[in-house]
Amino acid sequence: WSNFGIYYWCTFLCWRFRIMNLVPVHGFAALHIQDHSALVLSDLHHGVEAEMLRGGVWIPNRSTARTEKVIKLIKQTKVNRLILLGDVKHQVPHNSKQQRRDLEEFFMAINRLVDIEIVPGNHDGGLDTIAPPDVIFHESTGGVIGDIGLAHGHAWPSQEVMNSKILIMGHEHPALSFRDRVDKLHSEPCWLRVPMVEHERYEKVPEQLIIMPAFGELAGRTMNREPLKGLGPVLRNGLADLSKARVETLEGLEFGELGN
Repeated sequence: WSNFGIYYWCTFLCWRFRIMNLVPVHGFAALHIQDHSALVLSDLHHGVEAEMLRGGVWIPNRSTARTEKVIKLIKQTKVNRLILLGDVKHQVPHNSKQQRRDLEEFFMAINRLVDIEIVPGNHDGGLDTIAPPDVIFHESTGGVIGDIGLAHGHAWPSQEVMNSKILIMGHEHPALSFRDRVDKLHSEPCWLRVPMVEHERYEKVPEQLIIMPAFGELAGRTMNREPLKGLGPVLRNGLADLSKARVETLEGLEFGELGN
């Protein structure tokens, strides 16, 4: 891709999200809600390195680098709110010393810069005992900011959340996998923009679902593989048409519909 092509697709992606006052931060798994001075991240999975070590796989701890990346994004976007869409921590049900230390350092560094809000995910049991007391915890059924619904994705969102024009979720860790001309396998985190479908469970559903890529570097699940399926109840029960999901990389390159 030429520099012009990359710029064009990034601009096009940002323009579409701007309709809902959502701007994806170029090159990062992050959304900037400008009207509410909020940065949205999902699936940091602090402590995943300690969990892998328990399984016999050693990799360097990336917690400090991950935290520094969050600080960089906060300063770049100049927000005063950080909204975390679940799975801030990784190990369940226990907390290793390493995971607890990583989380304490993360909260200590971030809490002095912005207000932190968390929509708990399925990995976040006991996180409220580690986070500072002024961190806001929403229900696992999600929360609302303006006309945007926010949920992790492992539980059914509330009707209030589903009354929003657009729903943002994590949990799925979407990635695009492909092979190059020498048959080397590549995997890239990606955004999914999915049209939603009416369902008997809800009186109303959002027009579109945005599935966020994981902010944690080691989390990723290939989505362009048959059968197309999701992990959480919204996707498992057909409330969003995955075949028509638009696939876009962190750099803003669009790869068309997932069904193709």
